[in-house]
Amino acid sequence: MIKVLVNGPSGKMGRAITQSAYKNTKMKIIGGVGPVGRPYIGKDLGILVGLGNIIGAKVYDDINQIIEKSDIVLDCTRADVTLKLLETCLKYKKSLVTGTTGFSEKEKKQIEEAGQYIPILLASNTSKIAHVFFEIVKNLTKKLGKSADIDIIEMHDNKKQDAPSGTAKEIASIISGQLGVKLENIAEYGRRGKGIRPSQSICFSSIRSGGFPSSHKIIFGFQNEKIELQLDGYNMHTYADGIIDAAIFLSNKKPGFYTIEQVFGE
Repeated sequence: MIKVLVNGPSGKMGRAITQSAYKNTKMKIIGGVGPVGRPYIGKDLGILVGLGNIIGAKVYDDINQIIEKSDIVLDCTRADVTLKLLETCLKYKKSLVTGTTGFSEKEKKQIEEAGQYIPILLASNTSKIAHVFFEIVKNLTKKLGKSADIDIIEMHDNKKQDAPSGTAKEIASIISGQLGVKLENIAEYGRRGKGIRPSQSICFSSIRSGGFPSSHKIIFGFQNEKIELQLDGYNMHTYADGIIDAAIFLSNKKPGFYTIEQVFGE
């Protein structure tokens, strides 16, 4: 039985992760961790996330009170919160799975280097369906990308802080890799004013509105036609289930930096 600790259980992803972990017969939830002063500190996770029953795992505001009882910590919060969590996981030698986005390249390197000491997995998108989508984008870019104008339009709820999304950046990295150019040399972020669009550019448009979980559309525009690919996430469970798959994968691993592609057998 894998003993899991959920960081940030009251958020949309935290709730979905907790619900998915509770349903998995290979896991036992031993608690959650939230910020100091929140009204749900001390409450049972089953009540907090809407399971409808008490599961015997409460929410703490001090991770040091509970982390030693866990095998692995599950996290999908904010970059600053995750980096602080990483320090604690290193201190207690606990495995970490995180789907947090918004890290700088330096911060990503810091997380990778932590793999020298603990098993750790960082993924900007933990949906298995999304990774099949990435393969479709890769193949289409390989065949037609050099003759297309490429746009990435992504939409998330109005509480998401980073833009473009981690998934949009991952898609753009796949495309730029197939084109054989560095993303920073061809990326544009929105359009304003006058000017002709540069050739072989990837243009991002980020929408933050309402409570919609996730949508990514890629447009390949040609002179007389276009191809659109779209991936919509109806709720957070597609990502939460991937976090759980990653935790199971990581549970018997030695220290190292692992990827979601390894989890999905790609």
